[in-house]
Amino acid sequence: MILRKLINAKGFFVTVVVVFILSLATSVYYRGGKDLKVGLFGVEQVLQKKSPYDNPTDPPRPLFRYAPGFAILLYPFLLKSKMVSPFNFENINPSIFAWFFVGILSLFMSALVLLNLIPSSMREVGKHNLRLSFLMAAPLIGYELANGQNKLIALFFMLMAIILFERHKMLLSAIFFCLALTVYIPLLAFIFYFVLKGRGRFILNFAIAALIVFVLVPSFVFGFRFNIYLLKDWFVRCLKPFFFTTSYSSYVDLRHSSQSLPSAIGRIFTLKHNHHFNYFIPPALIHIIIRAFSAVILLFSCFAVWKSSKTSTRARGLEYITLLALALILPQYCLYYTWSWLFVFYFVMFNYINYPEVSPKQKQVIVFSTFVLFICSCSIVINSLNDLSFLFWGTLIAWSGIVTALTQKNIPAS
Repeated sequence: MILRKLINAKGFFVTVVVVFILSLATSVYYRGGKDLKVGLFGVEQVLQKKSPYDNPTDPPRPLFRYAPGFAILLYPFLLKSKMVSPFNFENINPSIFAWFFVGILSLFMSALVLLNLIPSSMREVGKHNLRLSFLMAAPLIGYELANGQNKLIALFFMLMAIILFERHKMLLSAIFFCLALTVYIPLLAFIFYFVLKGRGRFILNFAIAALIVFVLVPSFVFGFRFNIYLLKDWFVRCLKPFFFTTSYSSYVDLRHSSQSLPSAIGRIFTLKHNHHFNYFIPPALIHIIIRAFSAVILLFSCFAVWKSSKTSTRARGLEYITLLALALILPQYCLYYTWSWLFVFYFVMFNYINYPEVSPKQKQVIVFSTFVLFICSCSIVINSLNDLSFLFWGTLIAWSGIVTALTQKNIPAS
């Protein structure tokens, strides 16, 4: 009760947010925009009519993995920055803080969209749940922002796509969806939701939006031939190794900071030794295990969303985070900072258990899932637990709880 009053006290929460932003600004300054430099390197490469997917420091491993159009989104943030060598920029501080401001703005706008997209039993309850969710996910949000990453921007585009879709503005929704994919392609998991709910209407609008976002606008900026070249290079260097790989070694990233399914499963069957990996079983077999596990998770997710859509509108928020979970755990690698999205998970879960018509059994499942997810998200401070993929397994347990709640028949307490 005391904690609830403290969180709901406007002055307290505003103070926490201000301290959070100021502390992050200091961290951002000292970190020097390490991850932002990758994006700006891509912009500089495109300006010089070179491929942003070339990596002079490690040729087989591209660092710029975004669609070509992402260079257009990043171009305004060059400001006074000047690349003197790959990933080394002069006068980059204005770029760093401009990008930091956009990250904070994306977080704020995402919060506003969430309040309108996912209803709560009462508006004040929703505000409380959002504040609590932010506080629980704050370390991961801070890690995302301090690294100059872009996953909060991708999340904002995705949430805009969803809310516009729910308001039957199909073309605008599809455009925002394509913008989200430009930043983070694993969000493609949401295509199942859009097709299921919007059927042929969304497919047509998605095709038009993809043409606009991936072809027409970049071709207008880069030139048609150069854009087609970039799209092909993006596919060959970034997309093909994930979607069509036949080699385990090129498919998975085994760093402990990656907590996706391929990384978690891969670490079970490998041992790192002098920057190389010794395999306990053939890599091809590991690849089959990963693919099979991923396919099961994808099929169960699609089934849960399909079944829920026929029985309940209250569970729509759970449908969203089921698909967000896929974008976290199915890519070939996914680092800690992408779990900044957990504030969406917590918000949805807290809202759901506050609905009076939700059965006690479903509430217990969601409460347990939330607890496990939070504990495992805190575990990333212990490196040995990261090697054991605690964050992945916690996310998988939470996903299992969400899918269970979506597929259960809702029998309210009498």
